[in-house]
Amino acid sequence: MQHSPIAFIGPMGSGKSRVAASLARRLDRPCLDLDAEVEQRAGQAIATIFANDGEARFRELESAALIDVLANDGAVIATGGGVVLATANRELLRNRATVVWLRADASTRLERMRDERAQRPLLHGDDPATTLAKLDAIRTPFYRELADFEVDTSGMGVDEVVEHLMMLLQQREAAA
Repeated sequence: MQHSPIAFIGPMGSGKSRVAASLARRLDRPCLDLDAEVEQRAGQAIATIFANDGEARFRELESAALIDVLANDGAVIATGGGVVLATANRELLRNRATVVWLRADASTRLERMRDERAQRPLLHGDDPATTLAKLDAIRTPFYRELADFEVDTSGMGVDEVVEHLMMLLQQREAAA
């Protein structure tokens, strides 16, 4: 039996990569990380792509990779926080995947990313909290629009989030 992909969207630090990997193991499905796919294709880190070629080039690479990862039936996909910015990406996600929006409050996200800021080009600067707030203001309406499911991961561990998602997915399957 084939399953549509499950794609995680949400802001950086909400837990997309960790939750996707754990859910994929639980469902015995492949896990694909869109950022890792972009890095592999480009042969360089995302921070390097941003520094050398700019965000626009990164977004082009991200869109091309999204097309390919969504072609994997049943895959569990961790996207990057800005994947929703492109209209074409939103259409792909809406039409080809079950979309799970993970969110968390800013202080939780900043704590989770404390040791990773060097790898996150959009957080370079003196005030990461203000940067997150600006990104949230732009991206949250897109997350809300696309979400089949929404989970606030603040104060939850990965296992708790996965258990909650398993319940939501089972309820949806039973209702279908």
